[in-house]
Amino acid sequence: MRRIFTALSIIFASLAVVAGIFIWQKKAIENSSGTETRYRIGLLQMAPIVSQNMDGFRSGMADLGYKEGQDVTYFYRDANGDLERLKAYAQEMANLDLNAIFVNTSPSALAIKEATKDKKVPVIFSMVADPIGAGIVANQQSSENNFTGTSCAYIEIAPKRLEFLKKVLPDAKKVLLPFRKEDKSAGPATEKILAAAGQFGLEIIPVAISSKEDIEKILADLNKESADVIMDPGDSMVSSMAEKIARRSLEVGVPYFALSKGEVEKGALAGYAVDYFDLGKQTSLIASQVLSGTEPKDIPFERPRKWFFSVNLRSAEAFGLAIDPIVLEEADLVVR
Repeated sequence: MRRIFTALSIIFASLAVVAGIFIWQKKAIENSSGTETRYRIGLLQMAPIVSQNMDGFRSGMADLGYKEGQDVTYFYRDANGDLERLKAYAQEMANLDLNAIFVNTSPSALAIKEATKDKKVPVIFSMVADPIGAGIVANQQSSENNFTGTSCAYIEIAPKRLEFLKKVLPDAKKVLLPFRKEDKSAGPATEKILAAAGQFGLEIIPVAISSKEDIEKILADLNKESADVIMDPGDSMVSSMAEKIARRSLEVGVPYFALSKGEVEKGALAGYAVDYFDLGKQTSLIASQVLSGTEPKDIPFERPRKWFFSVNLRSAEAFGLAIDPIVLEEADLVVR
């Protein structure tokens, strides 16, 4: 009997050790520094393509004196373009004991808004095209809730992006535009692009999508007869597949006009948008106000302070294109 008791004791002790290891591993994943800090901040994004914005935020926080592992611990999640995973991560963030949550893109902001509707944790957003139109804030001066942050103004600059597209591709006529109607950035931006296309002599071919599989089909059918260029209107799902779109565009000889320098570095011919990194740093200034005690509703959201135009000459060469030197002088980044 004593042997049985001893054996059971050993088994239970072993199970306790395994459970302890499991809990420790979970805590280690949640807590990137492994140490107790003054502030705990969640970081949630839709896809890696906007990581430069997240990097800018963390860099700005460090510049403001919030040293990671000493003053602040970050809890990071990236949904890799998966909307259902994004919702699950948002709920996870809402259940953590956090001082604030930083999110970028409209889908992330809307997911965290739903997840925190019964909580008061401050949320600082970035890369949101239209915070008012998306229903994230009430107005420019006051969100009237627990949100504040920065807009990427993609809807506002949609016509300007067509201007830059024509600078890089003056002979372009047909523009293939994949977009999600329900996306609070891409839907309204697509309408702006359609309205402005005539003044640039462009025919826009809008293609509604609802999943990554839809984008895969568009890429499979892409050819020089169907379009002169494929363009991202500012859709987070499209952006999440930027590398695959750029690779396919090079295979079939149809240039990809994107947004960020990250997409251009991955092979897109060119891009014009907000400077992701700088917008992240701009947002860190707002986060610092929140951590200092200012209510998010009392901090007006801000527009971008810096835009970024980038061109990939390697891709241009692959397409047999000669980019006007005057256009290259305008570029903030030329990938050679």
